[in-house]
Amino acid sequence: MVEPICPVSAACRQAVTRAYTTLKESGADERVAFEAAEIVYAWHHPEVPRQRVPFVIADWLP
Repeated sequence: MVEPICPVSAACRQAVTRAYTTLKESGADERVAFEAAEIVYAWHHPEVPRQRVPFVIADWLP
């Protein structure tokens, strides 16, 4: 399975990074923010196996 290519301007990528950043800025724990980002990505790309999601989004997050 090849993950979808999501450029910086892609809606899914923006939603993932926004969810993570907003939660971190509001004081959420790192793990909580990362899990929220995973959920957002999985919603946008249900075709990607759940166990692959953390690896896909890890490079996107600050």
